[in-house]
Amino acid sequence: MSLVSFVQIKNSDITKAIESSLNLINYVFPKKARKVVIKPNLCYYWDYTTGQTTDPRFVGALINLIRSEISPDVNISIVESDASAMQCKYAFRMLGYEQLADEYNVNLVSLSEDPYSVVRVTAGERSFEIMVPLTIKEADLKINVPKIKYSIKKSKLHVH
Repeated sequence: MSLVSFVQIKNSDITKAIESSLNLINYVFPKKARKVVIKPNLCYYWDYTTGQTTDPRFVGALINLIRSEISPDVNISIVESDASAMQCKYAFRMLGYEQLADEYNVNLVSLSEDPYSVVRVTAGERSFEIMVPLTIKEADLKINVPKIKYSIKKSKLHVH
């Protein structure tokens, strides 16, 4: 299931914007979640001020909210995959995610280097296998935080 809501961040209050977004979709964090994956948009080495990548301050506010709603001890991983012109290990460093990981005590995972499991997917009469990184497969809660490219004042939060 995928839920989407849009809110504008006012007065730089990122936490309030995230809470408002979740309230719009009546989302309640699962109290039993022990492993959480956050997938920001780090499509290239561009700083978040360009409007192309997810602001690490947004992810930091989300981490605080997850820990206050679920547990201070929840295991949180920030994940990304390499792209044709970007290696996420460098993007993590250049875009402030290494510092964020240290400050918030979360894991940084390159899905391109993560072990994977082959999973069979059936859709109607069609069936096929896909490779799923273990960090994602084993997560109790997966949160996708893409960046809307046309405006640096709006962010989008998908909860799966």
